[in-house]
Amino acid sequence: MKLININELQKTHDKIHGDGSFDLWIQEAKIHLNSIRSLEKSERNAYWNKNNIWTKLYASLSELSGNLCWYTEAPENSSEWEIDHYRPKSKSKDDKEIIREDGYWWLSYSWNNFRLIGSLANKLRKDRFTNNNEVYGKGIFFPILSITNVAQPEDKYCTREEPLLIDPIDAFDITLISFDKNGEVYPTYTKEENDFYYNKATISIQYYGLKHTPLKRGRKKIWDKCHTIVDKTQNNLQTYIADSSKRHQLIRDCYNDLISCVKKEEPYTMVVRSYISEKIEEDGYQWLKNISKVIGN
Repeated sequence: MKLININELQKTHDKIHGDGSFDLWIQEAKIHLNSIRSLEKSERNAYWNKNNIWTKLYASLSELSGNLCWYTEAPENSSEWEIDHYRPKSKSKDDKEIIREDGYWWLSYSWNNFRLIGSLANKLRKDRFTNNNEVYGKGIFFPILSITNVAQPEDKYCTREEPLLIDPIDAFDITLISFDKNGEVYPTYTKEENDFYYNKATISIQYYGLKHTPLKRGRKKIWDKCHTIVDKTQNNLQTYIADSSKRHQLIRDCYNDLISCVKKEEPYTMVVRSYISEKIEEDGYQWLKNISKVIGN
């Protein structure tokens, strides 16, 4: 996943739907939130089914990510898009027990709790391309580090909670997973280096379905593309070892080609960053290290 600047949502929504349209949505959301405060859980569910106004933000949320799933970076033609409540609105659980029986209902109309997700990452399912019977999918799964610190109603920032799922709007969170040349995903930190970061990455990889075979294929394709770009450049740099002007142009072209792989609308951009991070540690690729200054998260 790559970092999503959710604070751009208002500007993006107004650009698509007209100036002031986001403020109108906010006003409507406040009315609906006030309407559900006194309702029972079953009544809230019925109310949400009739008043799921977060769907009005669908196009704007998609624009923020370049029409990619916020969790997998897969393109929109890979599955049907859904708007996920990062903190589930009606019920939340970990792999052993229910954490909040009534969910984070007070965040059900909070735009900064919305994430764009493909149905393959959201719904419970198995990888049909393997014999692995492991079930993945976010659903209502939302584990936290300590259940005793679970947020209470009206705490819109969930101040004391420490989620165990990576959040694509958190700049640090997205650094907790990395990718290899086969398209495999793995925790950036080992258990020995940082137990909490390792567990958070491992749990997120499982429940976001990041090991799904089509995702691995797509990521490998991007890794191979980057390798071809860099390998050809390295070869030609040796050919023109005595021509500093030509070498400079080769490096410039390589940088531009790699940067084109991390454009907003390009899938699996974090694979590009993983590739570069690995490659610049190899002998003979010092010329590549400065690209990290222009390819941020």
